[in-house]
Amino acid sequence: MKPLASTTRSPRRTAAIGVVAATLTVGATGAAYALAQEAVAPDTAVVAGDQPVEVVADPPAEVVADEPPAPAPAQDHAPVPPPVPGEEEYTQERADAFWGAGYVMEDADALAELWDVPLLEAKGRAGQLLLDGQPVPIAPGSSLDLTDPETIDRLGYVAYWDAGYTHEDGEKLAALWEVDVYEAKVTAGRMLFAGQTLPVPPSGTPAS
Repeated sequence: MKPLASTTRSPRRTAAIGVVAATLTVGATGAAYALAQEAVAPDTAVVAGDQPVEVVADPPAEVVADEPPAPAPAQDHAPVPPPVPGEEEYTQERADAFWGAGYVMEDADALAELWDVPLLEAKGRAGQLLLDGQPVPIAPGSSLDLTDPETIDRLGYVAYWDAGYTHEDGEKLAALWEVDVYEAKVTAGRMLFAGQTLPVPPSGTPAS
């Protein structure tokens, strides 16, 4: 006959059971604490001794924006210059009419100032008036300073060639007057501008 199991435990067995239970409880508590720390502070870790150590996370990778495309090179085309005001009005026909009437550059400057237009347009407009038989507000040569010797010499030089005189004629006059050719031409021009006759006739054809 087997003896009945005793309902009372010995003090030593009871103590051993308590130690095991306490150990299980502490282990479960430590695991729960570690999980809680990882959930709350992902940048820390729990090491031996239950002391949290900070873990530095890697910085996020720098995002480089796409660079805009380089602008297309400009077309190498030379700009077309704008037309000169009045240039289209200054035709050869109008120029011939203007200069043929005896007008000089000083007259053109005076007309440009009077009409408040560019010089070319003034000469073209005056030429067209002459072609149409209409009067020009400034008479030919009226803008000249006839007291200026340089102006007289310049007009005389033009008169020399317009009268049909040539370089050979100037050489003849220079030999006659015993001066150089240039001075002979200037002197002859002054005389022609004053309406005087030269001792040597022109060998060329006078301008019409």
